[in-house]
Amino acid sequence: MARVVTAENLRARLGQELDSLKASSDVVYVSKRGRLAAVLIDVDRYADIVERLEFLEDSLAVLEARRDVEKAVPWKTVRRT
Repeated sequence: MARVVTAENLRARLGQELDSLKASSDVVYVSKRGRLAAVLIDVDRYADIVERLEFLEDSLAVLEARRDVEKAVPWKTVRRT
């Protein structure tokens, strides 16, 4: 469950908030001067997100490479004889 805390409250309760993140899959949004300024998530959840993002980036690179191969002109067509 997502929660919003102010930077001031977070400063006073950082240890409790970190324990809460470790015990659950919560997300903590940190606001400063009425605007969202940061997001806190458990390190394991962050690692999972990064791993998934890297997989998606690699998948996109493969798809783009395949698309580019289809646009390629064969060497026999472009070489001068």
